[in-house]
Amino acid sequence: MYMSVKEASLKWGVSERRVRVLCEEGRVDGVVRTSWAWNIPADAPKPSDGRTLRHMKNLDLRLGGMEFSRFEEQKERIKISDPSSLTTVYHALLPKMILGLFDLEGIKIQAADLAILFSHSFLPNLTVETQLIALNMRSLLRRMLTTIGLGPIEGSTTSKMSEQRLGHYYSQILQGFDDTPVSYDNRMVSQDNKRYPINQQMELLFMQYEQEWRFLHPVVRSLFLFGEVMRIRPFGLYDSFIAALAFSEEMLKGGYLPTLLEVDSIAEFRSALMLTNSKGNYQNLLTLIEQQQIRAVGKVLLSE
Repeated sequence: MYMSVKEASLKWGVSERRVRVLCEEGRVDGVVRTSWAWNIPADAPKPSDGRTLRHMKNLDLRLGGMEFSRFEEQKERIKISDPSSLTTVYHALLPKMILGLFDLEGIKIQAADLAILFSHSFLPNLTVETQLIALNMRSLLRRMLTTIGLGPIEGSTTSKMSEQRLGHYYSQILQGFDDTPVSYDNRMVSQDNKRYPINQQMELLFMQYEQEWRFLHPVVRSLFLFGEVMRIRPFGLYDSFIAALAFSEEMLKGGYLPTLLEVDSIAEFRSALMLTNSKGNYQNLLTLIEQQQIRAVGKVLLSE
């Protein structure tokens, strides 16, 4: 059952305009838009007001003395690259990323096993859940290239990152083995010697994403989004995959290949990620991303 904007306004004690803003920002669970109207689940909880979160001090996210001229050079090369070569290199990035993400989740998979799985053969030495996660992740990332586009590859739609979108990604990752309604984990997140509910931390994250972060370089915005989702770990399971999807979407929208991590450099990546979680320092992680971006774009040019 659904309620209208007017009914939600009366139930939650806010203006109809405020309800529409909450729907547009993806902060109402389960909301559906049909034509010009918002259909809100009758049991949807009132979203907490992001304006009350401003007293919460977030981590001081820092980049150090980084500059982005080399990223811009790669972006210009991507713009004039051959679409077929670009697609081939993009697809080649995915297995390495997926292997690295499994490693971050404490699951060890051999590259050869993943290659067999991606050739449409299930493996007896891997759980069905692990294999479905890998297949679902590859499918989402492949689809992302065609929907968002990159350089000469035209996308079919524009997307806006939101809490609701992350929840959609999570349900897609679990597709085939867990149809439980998506919800945040019920633990608390420690920060500055205080503990906060996950829903407050996530709302603060997206309040910053929509306000302060929109003025940042696209690569920085992508990294901050990845790092904060990894710090909060909102779902409690497979959060690195959700963080990677958010990163990849932002990078593609910014005109870059989603060169997040490779399993060969996982130890270095873990060390850099620890700095982001403990001190908010993204300089080492940004350097790794830059190096991988240069290598990936170089492969595109070589294959043309």
